[in-house]
Amino acid sequence: MTERTTIHMVLHQPAGAVPHESAYKRTDEDGDRLLISTALYDDGTPGIYFRTDPNGSSVPLAELPALIAQLQVIADASKTEAEEAAR
Repeated sequence: MTERTTIHMVLHQPAGAVPHESAYKRTDEDGDRLLISTALYDDGTPGIYFRTDPNGSSVPLAELPALIAQLQVIADASKTEAEEAAR
């Protein structure tokens, strides 16, 4: 007689794995990419997720005001995601 074993797996995507529509995306001059998006920790805490290519990525100072403004948009979106997940 053969015994069957059933394994149930729950896969969670890591924070930032699916960029939110508010994400900041940029490719620098030599092709390195930067992604900044919402993050949600396992305990429900909202955050901001940063991802770059292994060599890092650069942002010109002229774009810094837009990046800072987008960081606030991403932070607000992350708070909203956390509130929705808590319901």
